[in-house]
Amino acid sequence: MRLGHILFSGMMAAFLLLSGCAHQPSAPLAGAMADLTLSAPRHGDFGHYTLALTWQPGFCTGPEGATCQADQPKTPLIGLHGLWASRPSDLIRAQVPVTLWWRKGCSLYESDAVAPPVLSDPLAHRLSDVVAHTHSDLVAHEYSKHVQCFGMEGERFFSVASQLRDRFAALPSARSLTAFAGQQVTKAELTKEIEADTGLLPERGIQFQCNKTPQGETVLAQIWFTLKPTSLSRFPKADAFLSSPQNQDNCPASFRVPQWAGVARTG
Repeated sequence: MRLGHILFSGMMAAFLLLSGCAHQPSAPLAGAMADLTLSAPRHGDFGHYTLALTWQPGFCTGPEGATCQADQPKTPLIGLHGLWASRPSDLIRAQVPVTLWWRKGCSLYESDAVAPPVLSDPLAHRLSDVVAHTHSDLVAHEYSKHVQCFGMEGERFFSVASQLRDRFAALPSARSLTAFAGQQVTKAELTKEIEADTGLLPERGIQFQCNKTPQGETVLAQIWFTLKPTSLSRFPKADAFLSSPQNQDNCPASFRVPQWAGVARTG
């Protein structure tokens, strides 16, 4: 009887050990296990989101020089601009031009000044790290223009937006982008790097925005992803993407991935 008990105990221990080994998950992407759904109580029947990520050295430059404040962090290089809902259906029915929606956003519904969102200290600090320090408060601007008229709560919205940014920044293609700093790249090369992580993307599922330096050089400033409103949790997988209805890519076939002035290229 004692021998049988010992054998049974040994078999159970081996089974539990093997079971534990078999179910060890691989390390997830940043935020991969999080629920990133957003619910818009008002005007929620829009067709897509644009996740706008910044390449900070390019986003903070322009023909007139620096467009960010002196306290702009030099890391991380990949930042968050915004998460923009497309035109709600009532504006489409009213034949409001999409370009007017891009310019005015929520002020088409509510023209009164909007108070900045109330955010927890950890989220506010996180956004200070990844959102460019423009001369006007970019977080307050994004909330006023792209969030408040949808009735979404600021803490939830910016938490989701920052986690989407983190997911992209954790990809091998984001590390490749960082390695390209200071170099000329082609749009096709950069798209191929990203699609190696996401899978094949729909046409205009990803678009690039470039700025001009004071010297007239074209440099990468932003990467825009067109996403399904109901599939944010699937990002960066290809089935989270849509084809953008509009061509908003203003980069030429090749451009430079800039680095901060005075920073030597690594790699």
